[in-house]
Amino acid sequence: MPMSRTLTLVRHGESESNAAKRGAEKGEPHPREGDLMKTHTSRRRLTERGVKQAKRAGEWLRSHFMQEAARLGEQPYEKTRGYFSPYVRAMETAGNLALPIQWWPDARLTERNWGDLDQLTYEERTAKYGSTDQREYHGIFWPAGNGESLQALSTRMWQHFDKLKRYNEGHDVVEVSHGETILTQRFMLERWLPEDVVEMMLSTDSRLAKEVLGKETDWQNKIINCRIIQYTREREDGTWDTKYCRVRLVAPSDPSNPKMNLDWKPIVRRKFTSDELLMYAERFPHFLQDAA
Repeated sequence: MPMSRTLTLVRHGESESNAAKRGAEKGEPHPREGDLMKTHTSRRRLTERGVKQAKRAGEWLRSHFMQEAARLGEQPYEKTRGYFSPYVRAMETAGNLALPIQWWPDARLTERNWGDLDQLTYEERTAKYGSTDQREYHGIFWPAGNGESLQALSTRMWQHFDKLKRYNEGHDVVEVSHGETILTQRFMLERWLPEDVVEMMLSTDSRLAKEVLGKETDWQNKIINCRIIQYTREREDGTWDTKYCRVRLVAPSDPSNPKMNLDWKPIVRRKFTSDELLMYAERFPHFLQDAA
């Protein structure tokens, strides 16, 4: 049973949480950050900037779907369905996309549960837990302050993907959710290894990319606000696969900028021989083998 014909993932626009965190990191905490953090994350709104980002993303998507309908000889949106995370910032983003489609909520698309960390201000979080860099270093296995790991989040993604197979074959699906939800979907759909997630998280963090990897930030893959990631079962020659075979990443704020966008590329799902598994393991050091 194949997945939906295409899958378009959209991260929500800039939220008030995003803006408050950015200000605190610059040493300019917002005077109402404490009040914001007392509100459950599911109720936090977009900023004005976030609304503008969502509207720009909507312009890009409407143009895309009109072009695709003309190319395929179909009526626009006749096979397009939408799903959204029932967090307010995702709902607000979906509404501002202004797509003429029906939207369905799916709680499996909500953000990773950040547990104890969620309702702390940036200063409180740093004082209690210190740096949260372990999030990047441990990737899918890091639990967020007695909350959820991306490994646990992937369990509900399997259930969501089953829905895409059962009810959306032959349809184009648009989803509005969250950065780490989308990262987990990439991990699963493209069959990454856990270390691939670590490398992606490090390379797309503006500070750690330089400090740890000695590289510039990978803006092509960074899941910025209103980032659009599209999967398709259509091969480059126009024939159709039973699974997603190509992916691209679009920054609707600057869609012609090659540093921010990644054009269609084939999905390579790796397989290993026994020798290749052993070679991969050699990347990691022993700690006890040479002990006296």
